Amino acid sequence: MYFAGQQTHSPRQSWLLRGACLALFMLLTACGFTLRGVTPLPFDTLYIGIPDNTLFGADVRRALRAASPNTKLVSSPKEAQAILQQVANDRTLREVSLNAQGRVEEYELGINYTFRLIDDKGRALIPDTTLSIFREMPYDDQIVQAKQGQIETLYNSMQRDLVARLLRRMTAPEVRKAFETREQRGEDGEIPLYDPTAPAQRATPAPWQTPSTTDPANLR
Repeated sequence: MYFAGQQTHSPRQSWLLRGACLALFMLLTACGFTLRGVTPLPFDTLYIGIPDNTLFGADVRRALRAASPNTKLVSSPKEAQAILQQVANDRTLREVSLNAQGRVEEYELGINYTFRLIDDKGRALIPDTTLSIFREMPYDDQIVQAKQGQIETLYNSMQRDLVARLLRRMTAPEVRKAFETREQRGEDGEIPLYDPTAPAQRATPAPWQTPSTTDPANLR
């Protein structure tokens, strides 16, 4: 029994429909269609100037291996076609609100991360770029130890967001274009030059340090 206008599908029709969908998917794949996602890096070798014994450095390497498995991460700038240099990595912690007794009720946590991506000749593929992330956190000075742990957890969460933003920036189409045209742009003097072997100028010591909530230098 069925109502007027109601459509029914036999098992044979269902299999034909599934087969048609599969054929369409294979056709799109053969034509070069790919699902939208992170674009692999355009270079074969990459040196990452971030200590690998830090949580941030390990997360960056893991993300880049997943996004661009054909790009080899090398242990020396001399072996690399491209070099990721860490210019600065600063944490901030400041008051955003006080109660009637003048005690802190809320803090703002921040990370300002500056990096550049260059080729083996020091030509900029991504000039100095700063990524900033901020989070607000309620504070109670009666449970300092618990809040110190929460601060570190928030910073770790912010670092993961930072890794995702860094990955999107490095795999953007303009980076591929900059790498492919680096010779011409270098001859024309259109891009800044850096030292491929230069150490990180400023970095948070490893392991990551949580700013003390009782240090007057951080209460600004």
